[in-house]
Amino acid sequence: MKMRLLCLFLLALLVPVVAQAKDKESVYAHIQETKTIRCGYTVWDPLFTIDAKTGEKGGIFHDVMEEIGKRLDIKIVWQEELGWDTSLESVKNGRVDMACAGYWLNAPRIQNALSSTAQLYSPLYVWMREDDKRVLKIEELNSNKFSVAEIDGSAENQNIAIHFQKVKIVSLPELDSTPDKIMNLITKKVDFITADISTMKDYMAKNPGKVRNAFPDQPIALFPTVMLLPPDDFRLKDLLDNTLRGIEYDGTLDTILQKYHVEHDYLRNPLPSAR
Repeated sequence: MKMRLLCLFLLALLVPVVAQAKDKESVYAHIQETKTIRCGYTVWDPLFTIDAKTGEKGGIFHDVMEEIGKRLDIKIVWQEELGWDTSLESVKNGRVDMACAGYWLNAPRIQNALSSTAQLYSPLYVWMREDDKRVLKIEELNSNKFSVAEIDGSAENQNIAIHFQKVKIVSLPELDSTPDKIMNLITKKVDFITADISTMKDYMAKNPGKVRNAFPDQPIALFPTVMLLPPDDFRLKDLLDNTLRGIEYDGTLDTILQKYHVEHDYLRNPLPSAR
């Protein structure tokens, strides 16, 4: 009798462990069973876009994910828009299978999620109003005389903290995007913002002479641009990474970048040498 009770007790301890192990594989298993990937996304031109009139989705990572779906015979379901700060939690709690729109790696994301292999790297620059000539060196911005706009939860906030400890921070809601930061700059609510070139190109083309890349030879950071995956789901990561490498190596990624006229805006991985 005692032995039976002991076995039942040990079994009760083992069941949660087995269930937990099963849960860790559930996203990969769900994708294989249903042949669908439920994608969360965050709007960030040109990585992910939504046409304001038609609602049609596009952008680099939209097209990359659709290509992944074709190659794996998996349907991509664009399930819901995510905030910069909530994207990580949405992946962790299973609201979406992945955050698919292209995200910069920062410490919280590295600690709490897996990421796809990086195919693009985004240089981060300082942008000021065209008529603001107060500083000649980037180091001069690190003063409480200046202010910068931050979007809550954005990866670049870490780099602002590293380079501009003394600057006044103007926080914007997590669902804001680069155009909101630009508006704060143009209306003189802040003295500078940080952004990559590709997200500034459209505004500068439509509004010439308004903003400038203050230090074009001095990016303050270089970000791997990735998709966020559930923690510990290495089978899913392996599936995506190998498919992404194929998209990169066979020239499909080049075609996608050319479609959005950003083939020169990102740094890329060196292609493997021909053997």
